[in-house]
Amino acid sequence: TDIAILVIDATLDFTDFDKDILKLITDKNIPYIVAYNKVDLIPDFKPKNKDIKQYVYISAKEKTGIEELKSKLTQLTKNTQEKFILKDIVNPKDTVILVIPIDKAAPKGRLILPQQQVIRELLDIGATAIMTQDDNLENTLANLKTKPKLVITDSQAFGKVNKIVPQDIELTSFSILFSRYKGDLKRQVNAVKILDTIKDNDKILIAEGCTHHRQCDDIGTVKLPNWIKNYTKANPEFFFTSGTEFPDDLSKYKLIIHCGGCMLNQAEMQSRLKKAHEQNIPMSNYGTTIAYIHGILSRTLHVFTNL
Repeated sequence: TDIAILVIDATLDFTDFDKDILKLITDKNIPYIVAYNKVDLIPDFKPKNKDIKQYVYISAKEKTGIEELKSKLTQLTKNTQEKFILKDIVNPKDTVILVIPIDKAAPKGRLILPQQQVIRELLDIGATAIMTQDDNLENTLANLKTKPKLVITDSQAFGKVNKIVPQDIELTSFSILFSRYKGDLKRQVNAVKILDTIKDNDKILIAEGCTHHRQCDDIGTVKLPNWIKNYTKANPEFFFTSGTEFPDDLSKYKLIIHCGGCMLNQAEMQSRLKKAHEQNIPMSNYGTTIAYIHGILSRTLHVFTNL
């Protein structure tokens, strides 16, 4: 939840159940407003809880207080810190190459959300975005008059793209960018090192935020498990979740590997990370995992000077 509105029946004021809900909201550091409803029944209503700072009196029946509630909601959204994908690492007039493989999993006739968001932010910055497929990357680089500031690739093409892009050009992936944007990149980078301790029958959860039709060479259910087996020389047991299926009890897993979370909001991604952290289960990310397996994690993080 990004913002919570806790509706209180003014004729009852705070019940024990309401107090439990409020504690849940504050424990998760969620911005909130208390809306005391039915104040038309108590013209001189005064709340008993003096600790509530953000509140409004409303009457759903008389339609009073609604505009004030909207105004306070707007103010809460202004108070939340705006986050960026690239603005701190890309400058106006920089050139950024986006490597976008068009394979069986690519949606027909459109780009996936993280690619769209990156392109839009580059346009907002005033930078130049050049899109190409991995098969045409070498030719694209050769045709540029000036060296690009950064190459961003789909993580599953890391191995091929790393060999093509010169070492003096920064390289990262959409998934790693979104780990930093919505998740906790430092924690997810540290978590991936658990791969070096994976043994036969260890349980690994591979989680995705969206639901989609899985192809025969799906990255989550096929490519990642194969890469992990080849890297660890072990035979772990893999479990897969998508959409809202992320489990509450994570205790049986040795490692969780999550997608970039482009279809989840930041609050949901942070909630999943918090859940794993509280149960002491390392949780990594598609991009960091693939980069680590290919031995290029340090290179893909170099662009983030404050990491």
